Amino acid sequence: MRTLLLTGLLDKTGTEFCGEKISDILWCAGIILATLVLKKPIAKTMARLIAFTTGRITNKKHGTVFRELIKGPLEALLQIVLFYIAINQLHVLLDSLLLQRINDKHEQWAVRVSDIVDHIFLFLIIFYATLAIARTIDFAYHIKMDEAREKDNIQSQQLLPILKDAIKVVLWTIGVFWLLGTVFHVNIPALITGLGIGGVAIALAAKESVENLFGAFTILTDKPFRVGDIIKLGLVEGTVERIGFRSTRLRTADGSAITIPNKKLVYENLENLSNRTSRRMKLVLSIKYGVTHETLQQIVKDIRASLQHMLYVTNPVEVVVDGFSENSFQLTVSYGLPAPLPDGVELQDIKHQVNMNVYAILVKHQAYPIGETDNITINNLLDEESADNANEE
Repeated sequence: MRTLLLTGLLDKTGTEFCGEKISDILWCAGIILATLVLKKPIAKTMARLIAFTTGRITNKKHGTVFRELIKGPLEALLQIVLFYIAINQLHVLLDSLLLQRINDKHEQWAVRVSDIVDHIFLFLIIFYATLAIARTIDFAYHIKMDEAREKDNIQSQQLLPILKDAIKVVLWTIGVFWLLGTVFHVNIPALITGLGIGGVAIALAAKESVENLFGAFTILTDKPFRVGDIIKLGLVEGTVERIGFRSTRLRTADGSAITIPNKKLVYENLENLSNRTSRRMKLVLSIKYGVTHETLQQIVKDIRASLQHMLYVTNPVEVVVDGFSENSFQLTVSYGLPAPLPDGVELQDIKHQVNMNVYAILVKHQAYPIGETDNITINNLLDEESADNANEE
């Protein structure tokens, strides 16, 4: 039965199979098989050649980066082109009709396999070509960012990410219109006209995005902060890592990444902590009643003297009785620190040392009976402005 079926598919001369020449089928299968086997080595060789050429122009490090960026799209493009060549060996299959419409014995339109194949491969070629160009833009961005870091050019470090994103948006917009016009035969001028008519609706829908975009340009031109600055917005404090089209990314002290919309950074009160020359710290102590007047005076004097002799602590150092409650009174210690702190010096280490010194003085003067944990409460140690805000809340 199988022999009869195979004989029916083959022509009398044995040179054709289902109307296709056996030689063409073998060519198609051979090209596909060779592509699957050789695509990675060929793509790697081409990527290395491009990397070598790029490395001669820039340096070897950049050449390696470009090879990794371009290898994927290059391999996909190579595979698509070779598959297209292989499929085009099957002439009979490509000329077959999939859909046909006839009206009054006249053919109105017909869809052939070749049309579907051409459109699919054209779509893939345009997509991966656009992706390869986008990766090239990423490579150019990488080179310019390295140069900006070497020269410590903060302005370029801020501008380059936004410029890269803008160029890639334009590139992919052109790619989408190219696909619509070439693959789907969309009337691009009519489409653009339609988008113009619906521009009001689009503008209303994209109101937030437009505000954030203008916020990014305001930040870049007015320069309230730069990449690397420590800023504070409300209760959020962190180091600026990136200024983008829509948002700005901060890295907090505990390593968390926080994304803030640009319009919020423009419209709300923002503190640039990197621009201050000093910072005030406040330590609030709640001490239980029972400490004598003489002992309290000595505690104040010892705390002031201790902090004035501490490394990095700056004047004025103030120790005052700041208020009274039902069971305790508040002793407020405030002091200054340089801003920014010297390299290698951590704020938490200084705060810890201040706390330990104050605690040792309280124990020395027996400000509370030993063993009674409720005699003194250290409320917080924070920036003076933050403490005032917390008290107001």
